[in-house]
Amino acid sequence: MASVRDLQAKAKKLLSNWKRQIDPALKKDNRSTVTHLCLTVLMRNSSYKTAHAAVQALRERFADWNEIRVTPIAEVAVVLEDASVPEPRAKAFSLRRFLRDLFSKYTKTNLNFDKIEVPEAPVVLPPNKDGTPAVQPASDDDDEDGEEHTTRESGLPLHPTVPGYVDGDKIMTDPIPLDPKLIIEKNGIHVAGIAYDDATRGPFGAIWKVALANGLVEPELDAFAALGRLRQVMPEKEPAAFAFYCILHAQENWAEVTKKADALREKYGPVDKEEEEEEDEAEGKKAKAKK
Repeated sequence: MASVRDLQAKAKKLLSNWKRQIDPALKKDNRSTVTHLCLTVLMRNSSYKTAHAAVQALRERFADWNEIRVTPIAEVAVVLEDASVPEPRAKAFSLRRFLRDLFSKYTKTNLNFDKIEVPEAPVVLPPNKDGTPAVQPASDDDDEDGEEHTTRESGLPLHPTVPGYVDGDKIMTDPIPLDPKLIIEKNGIHVAGIAYDDATRGPFGAIWKVALANGLVEPELDAFAALGRLRQVMPEKEPAAFAFYCILHAQENWAEVTKKADALREKYGPVDKEEEEEEDEAEGKKAKAKK
């Protein structure tokens, strides 16, 4: 196995290559970071095609990932079973547990299936020469004369603006958009850092297979030891980016990555405990026979 320094350089180069290859398609990909993370849960012991179809089925049944987070496992399992996902109940449980952990760790994240669109910046007119604020000119379509004004005598509006009350009509007809900086933060890939929190979950499972296929971790290591090794060699300043792009690379090459990683684990992975005991016993017998 190469030295830690060599593996760090290799991981950094891989990240650079993934960014260059994936970024053009990523600009057209409207799926949220959380959707990509949840895909890895559904990809375990399955194909990317099946996992993608399962997400589409979940989209049709639920409003967003937040609804799935609070929905009984049985309801989610039915949707996954109809989408031909292996072990649907276990996947539904893993999905809900992951979403709950994600929600508790990141207060600012986008739990929609897709990215939140950043609204266009409003047109701000420069102030008048005398310092008074400029007023947007009314369009020709406005018919001010025909507009009926509500007076005290004719009755208050349906949702009066009174201290202590919410103007529900205004909320529904004239919603205030989120601050663009907050939207960008909610759409951010920083939440992919949760992949390093648990070696048994889907996000790290996908990263582990990619790391195995690219020689970043030893195949004889178990998941927890592999996570420790990966923390040593991943780009120190971009852990979340490495996790995110690693997951995207896994999605695009899941069949190839899985085949290579599984072959390495089968060839160099840890020996079964019973087999190891049998080998030790055989070696002991050989030693006694020599004596």
